Amino acid sequence: MTIDHSALDAYREMMGDEADAFIADIIDTYLNNAVNLFADLESALGNGDAQTFVRAAHTLKSTSATVGAQELSSLAAELEAEGKNQNLTSLAPKVAQAREMFAQVEEELRSMREALNV
Repeated sequence: MTIDHSALDAYREMMGDEADAFIADIIDTYLNNAVNLFADLESALGNGDAQTFVRAAHTLKSTSATVGAQELSSLAAELEAEGKNQNLTSLAPKVAQAREMFAQVEEELRSMREALNV
């Protein structure tokens, strides 16, 4: 399991009857944004743009944690920290690893999204 379901289930207590729609929106937004964040990471690698790389890794870290993708969040945190201290080109394998991990996260989130009553 790549997703800690308790991260999204916590919204059920707060949102009541609106929880499914709210969670669906969180999932949809995350999936759309993650695609853009990976594009930013890869573009920054190619351009040697550490500032964009670190910002994208930071955002990926935070938003992944929000949806319960803790392992991806941890990997993004490593990318963020290493992006501040290393030559970006050495981080390409780790970005590829994160992209592979995201594919699993995406699959599980899409399955969760389909199960919602919205």
